[in-house]
Amino acid sequence: MADRVDDETAFEELMAFLDNPPEPGGAEDARFGERLRQVIAASVPLSEEDDPEDAPTLALDAGLRSRLEALAHKRAQGNYFGEHPDGIGPTLGMDFGKS
Repeated sequence: MADRVDDETAFEELMAFLDNPPEPGGAEDARFGERLRQVIAASVPLSEEDDPEDAPTLALDAGLRSRLEALAHKRAQGNYFGEHPDGIGPTLGMDFGKS
């Protein structure tokens, strides 16, 4: 996992990756995927029942957000565990990796 950065930095790095995508499978590609997931998570709009303290830290226009979500889904298609490239085992306390 890449080092955690603030959401604005993640957005800036993501935009740079979109201009010059990394080679699939490398460390930069993993960082690209992590920044993509972070930016999407940081821009999820609140629903009426959500706590205002959980407001998104990034505001993306609908078109950009839609493009990023489509890209995230496309990237997840090749992963056995979808959007969880490292598997679901760590969450469950088990190792369900492909090894």
